[in-house]
Amino acid sequence: MSWPAPGPAESGLTVVVPCFNEVDNVEPSYQEIVAELGNLPLELLYVDDGSTDGTLDVIRALAHTDPRVRYVSFTRNFGFEAAFSAGYRYAGKPWLLHIDADQQFPASEAGKLITAAEAGNDAVFGVRTNRQDPLPRRWGTAAFHFLGRRVLRIEIPPGATAFRLVRTELARKIVDLRLGTPYFLATVPRLTSRYTTVQVAHRARERGESKVGFGFLSSHAIELFVGFTRRLTTVASSTAMLTAGVSVLAGIAAATGLLGLTAASALTFVLFSVLLTVLALTVRYLVVVGAGQPRPRQFYIREANFPVDEDDRLYASAMAEIHPGERQAGVKKTEDTAAARSLVILGGADGSVSTYHRARELGFRTICVDVRTSAPAVALADEFVQVSVRAPEQIAAALEGRDDIAGVLCPASDVGLPALAWLTRHWGLPDPLPEAAVAASVDKSVFRELCDRLRLPTYRSVGGKPGPDLALAAQQLRFPTLVKPVDSSGSRGVVSCASPGGLTTAFSDSLAFSPSGKLVVEEHLDGSHYTIEALVVDGRIVFHAVTRRTLTPPPFFVTASHLLPAGLPPVVDRALPVMLAALCAELGYRTGPLTLDAVLGRDGKFYLIEMGARMGGNGLAEAIEHSTGVDLIAAGIAAATGGEVVLSPRAPRPTLIHILASDRGGRIVRIEGVDEVRAMPAVHNLELFAEQDSYVKPYEQAGYKMGYAVLSAPTVPEVLAAEDELRGTLKFLLDEQGMAVPLP
Repeated sequence: MSWPAPGPAESGLTVVVPCFNEVDNVEPSYQEIVAELGNLPLELLYVDDGSTDGTLDVIRALAHTDPRVRYVSFTRNFGFEAAFSAGYRYAGKPWLLHIDADQQFPASEAGKLITAAEAGNDAVFGVRTNRQDPLPRRWGTAAFHFLGRRVLRIEIPPGATAFRLVRTELARKIVDLRLGTPYFLATVPRLTSRYTTVQVAHRARERGESKVGFGFLSSHAIELFVGFTRRLTTVASSTAMLTAGVSVLAGIAAATGLLGLTAASALTFVLFSVLLTVLALTVRYLVVVGAGQPRPRQFYIREANFPVDEDDRLYASAMAEIHPGERQAGVKKTEDTAAARSLVILGGADGSVSTYHRARELGFRTICVDVRTSAPAVALADEFVQVSVRAPEQIAAALEGRDDIAGVLCPASDVGLPALAWLTRHWGLPDPLPEAAVAASVDKSVFRELCDRLRLPTYRSVGGKPGPDLALAAQQLRFPTLVKPVDSSGSRGVVSCASPGGLTTAFSDSLAFSPSGKLVVEEHLDGSHYTIEALVVDGRIVFHAVTRRTLTPPPFFVTASHLLPAGLPPVVDRALPVMLAALCAELGYRTGPLTLDAVLGRDGKFYLIEMGARMGGNGLAEAIEHSTGVDLIAAGIAAATGGEVVLSPRAPRPTLIHILASDRGGRIVRIEGVDEVRAMPAVHNLELFAEQDSYVKPYEQAGYKMGYAVLSAPTVPEVLAAEDELRGTLKFLLDEQGMAVPLP
């Protein structure tokens, strides 16, 4: 390495945040760190030290919305030193910043540490200038530093705190030494002389309770005093010898009558106390120093969202070991899925982006299959196969000889479902998709026939090749009607037809989106629109969630927002699982995700419109997880790879997906309000697919959206108010066409 080496601002920074029962501080500290340091090459590594108050749930939610967030969670509370040791071991950037979740050290002060590091230091320690801790703690720390530095002559950076910036190689070396005591402040000077201190601001804790008490400070002081100097043990042994001599003389004096019984008894108690103190220090020295032996392992990991060392796991796989209540839905990996780690994902459209993020968090490699090199998810995948998702034989040929494929997914689009069914059989993967489920997903006419056969609420429709016969049949329907390709999704090719005279034009417009050249004409249902996301395991509907959809006005009927809980009438809510179970039984669909669109008509009937044997996209899974705690993407991956699906939903919290789109086309000149929106408390995720200088199209298809936001709040009025605030804050300024704003 050349000197001076690149600093944090250039080479990257891992912010290590230990947490123990900090449920109220995790998200505020995250927001502050990102606001102050988000312009650097950054990752955030949270170390959950066995919290019992929901801290881990908050960390998981952050990791799900921000790919820069990584975390490990211990099997129990192992203590402060273990937490920072794990953080230092798994830091992924060349520099690391240690900052506690309590926010007593402002993240804005990190700039001072970075400046000092770029001057050529390996470690920079913050020193409080206006300490806001209680007086007893300040006195205790002052006494600790005085005894350590002045009396015992231990080299400790004066006034140094846990707020520190360190070269990751140095920090990891200290952890790997596995010293008798990993006391960082005293170990750094033993390895390098390039360290310094800088004065930083300090503030009082606003939320939660401090975990640093008298016992904590005393334990750390003893470990430091016996682990980094021989002076204390020398004093102890000298005191023991002196006590022994005094004891002998006292015994002689008592035997000869020179010392009375009362005085002898008192002296005995004093000497006994001194010996016990010496014994305690000696035992502590043996425990800490361990006669030169390395210290045993400091921690065990129960869960992480990235691969961890085998030796650090208590269970077979910390990545895969999911327990009810710890993650609401997840994968328990079997030996088969642990050996095969790649997921083939059919399609790289914007609606599938969250699947790529979540697969990576679960430790899978992703292989994106798409004919478009510009597809948004291509940049997120570990590997790209430029083949149409309609060509399974070509996909298989491109991946011939691979033995690492764990499963195949087709999120957010029905187009690739025939290929998914073919590939799962070709590769011998678990639970291949039945052909009947494929047919009902890719052909709306087949799905209508299925609903008729099951005697589910239905409405009149006709289908076939466009021409005089289809037009004649359609004229018998009640107008207005909707003309749709039987095999498209995302509202592509959906055309409203007000009267029989418009059928020919509607056929022509819709036909452009039908690969099979077949259309379906449906009576328009007047009512409220819904989307259903469900999960089938062993033929049972184990989970379902319903969102209320808002659509753009005719003639395009594209989704503008989703709100959940949907507030279905109780009778419909009770009947829905029965309807879904009947569908799956008829199709022979036993395990996997299911997405459906539905309409609650003004007649009170609940009409299923279309289905897909796949996961929904465009933020649906994210919104459902924020609302119910169930991670449908992880569950869908579990189903696709043969893992065990674990679900434990909670009471739903009002959550909304707001689609960002334009009502006109043009080139984006500027985007305003992004940082302000990300900072809104109700906004959990803002996903942008458009950027400055890119060209956007009017929102006539789902694929033309510019992004989406996921918002959540305690009540529906609050989440709707947050949506209004987002509308007024985030603006896409277009060229001569004017200004594009999110659709209402």
